[in-house]
Amino acid sequence: MPATKTGSDRRQQLLKAAFDQIAENGFEGLRTRVVANAAGIDHSTVHHYFATKQDLIAAVVDYAVSRFRSGEPELDRPQVRLREHLELMARLMREQPKLFTVLSEIDLRAKRDPAIGAIVAERDQRWRATLTALFDQPGWHPSIAPGPAAALVIAAVKGSRFYADPADAAAALEQLLELLIPEGTLQ
Repeated sequence: MPATKTGSDRRQQLLKAAFDQIAENGFEGLRTRVVANAAGIDHSTVHHYFATKQDLIAAVVDYAVSRFRSGEPELDRPQVRLREHLELMARLMREQPKLFTVLSEIDLRAKRDPAIGAIVAERDQRWRATLTALFDQPGWHPSIAPGPAAALVIAAVKGSRFYADPADAAAALEQLLELLIPEGTLQ
């Protein structure tokens, strides 16, 4: 007899199905009925796991963003931490382009949908705060201002997602790294 799925398993299946639908069809193709079918459950059951479609979208955003977390910033080695962060992003751009397709879809939709815009703004604010804390530490070139430098990194990452070739996107992030942390400046 096969093991029964737990609520957490079903929730993950729905989350993955929604992620895949956004990656393949954009937001216009995101239908809870299709998501439920892909997860192997009845459409009416989706609301037991996600009260609203917005809750499902917020969970997809959290799932996608969680791929980039690798712990708290090492404030005593901020350049190392930024290098690790951007190298992770560059690697994921090459290995998981679907992840960046979903994030791009979410960012584009956030401009037209206030509810999704609020979800994205809250996540971006946390990212900006983390980056600003890194740039606020000693060791950076004196011309680097923490807030604008954080905005530059975010703009570069978000902008590079629109390259058709993930390798080009990753190369853009690697170039940004070399501008912010020139070769040989880390011990």
